Amino acid sequence: MSINLGEKFNESNFWSNMPDSFWEYCQRHGRVRRYAAKQFLFFSGEEGNSVFFLIKGRVQLLLMSEFTEKIYRILQGPSFFPESVLDGKSYPYGAITAEESEVFIMSRNALINYLKENPEHLWPFYQSMSLDLRRAYRQIKNIALGDARSRLGAKLFALAHVHGKKVKEGVLITIPLTATELAAMCSLARESVSRILGELKDLNLIQVEKKKIVITDTEELRDWISERQSL
Repeated sequence: MSINLGEKFNESNFWSNMPDSFWEYCQRHGRVRRYAAKQFLFFSGEEGNSVFFLIKGRVQLLLMSEFTEKIYRILQGPSFFPESVLDGKSYPYGAITAEESEVFIMSRNALINYLKENPEHLWPFYQSMSLDLRRAYRQIKNIALGDARSRLGAKLFALAHVHGKKVKEGVLITIPLTATELAAMCSLARESVSRILGELKDLNLIQVEKKKIVITDTEELRDWISERQSL
């Protein structure tokens, strides 16, 4: 089954400024691969020879050490990663599928060659990458600063902003999330996440049903986070 990469990625605000010729080039120099759930695409520290375009599914980006793994981000298609591989160094994190996923893979050198041959497209590409990196840095800041409540609240707010869909009840986070995944993303214990989610439900700031989370009022959630951070 053929994939129109440009059509998929033009749905994203981050990549809609890239010209059709870029996507046509990518499709000539890459391939689609389908992964089952819990399959690694690459490990932290591996030589960064490829870039990845997530078309469908979910991928977890993991900060990995000898004994621990922490979820850095959860990507949902359409997404490009890893952002920093163009420098020719190793992958800064690992990537594993959270569910059945479809990924387009091309070599790093092919991407660099395109940008060298089409320097007029370098700025749109840089803009797309910068927006994505800015979002990533904001998530790192949310993890690094604040107490457990403000960190989880900030993560929910960010997920609603990036992956939110307006519904009757508020804003639905379209990525299915377990308490365990949220705990790993915020560097918290699962029990702490479950307790704080219960507090937010009691305050009518969120609704939770299985893996679905709805933010009932994003502005009230923002105010709640600000109060926690000012303590």
